[in-house]
Amino acid sequence: MSQTMRATPAMRAIRMAFSVLMTLVIGQTSLARAAEDPASAASVASAASGMTLALVLGHSTGRATGSETVPSHAARLQAVRALSKELLPDEVQALYGLLDRKSGEDPASSAERNALKNDVVNALKMQTVMPADLPARLIAMFNDPAHDPVWRDYCIQHLGSVYAVITPLALQEQARQTLWTAASEKQGSIPGTALIALANQSGQPGFEKARIAATALALVRSPDYGEPAKITAFQICAKLGEQAVLPDARHQMTNGSVLIRVSALACVGILGDQSDLAALRALESNSDIRLRTAAQAAIKRVLAKR
Repeated sequence: MSQTMRATPAMRAIRMAFSVLMTLVIGQTSLARAAEDPASAASVASAASGMTLALVLGHSTGRATGSETVPSHAARLQAVRALSKELLPDEVQALYGLLDRKSGEDPASSAERNALKNDVVNALKMQTVMPADLPARLIAMFNDPAHDPVWRDYCIQHLGSVYAVITPLALQEQARQTLWTAASEKQGSIPGTALIALANQSGQPGFEKARIAATALALVRSPDYGEPAKITAFQICAKLGEQAVLPDARHQMTNGSVLIRVSALACVGILGDQSDLAALRALESNSDIRLRTAAQAAIKRVLAKR
């Protein structure tokens, strides 16, 4: 038998119990020292912060004991939630490095990586003082085609959410232009996400309501855009009162996938009139509960306009 034996589940359990025990002992000792010595308290806090950040970054643990493991996705997400609200500049830079990771540069799968990075941006946005260069980082990552479309979509979503607090004005202008550029992107849901960001700023300088509505209408009618973007575009047209979209919505509510039909039905409910009731009632008993529900909601909206 080999002298180097693999750890059995029982052995691993013993190691884990010992590790937890030592953590408690060391932690209690550290806390006792911290109560007596402010410098010690700062040291303990710094060490804890460093361990949390290391988990977020996916650094391997257990090197000292020879049982090196990569933290799980769940552990990394939990660590993100435990990040300080007052991160140090070098900690922020480390998180920026994580945000810029692409396929093959992180142990997580693509879906896990994007979810983790989304939570990291949320943590940065919730800092006592949001990092001033976060918007610039989001813009740069959106403009980098090496990032996958889902992450680029997230970047636009977050850029829109922080737009109002971006300084200086030159960076805010750059953010505004990026949102408009994203609305003309032909890939996936990105243009729809950009339309939401634009509509949320409607009426502000550089976000003319008529221009946003016209952009959404053009997106609905263009064959160059995919269904995810069109689903959103119908809703933006409805929100902004773009009556010109009604013929398109009336046609779409009986054609295409269930999701785009539901979006079109909602649009007709908001913008339509009594002449739409017959077509809406024809869908009121549809076999698909999503279409039935959407048709019933649209009928209520139209009737409420009497």
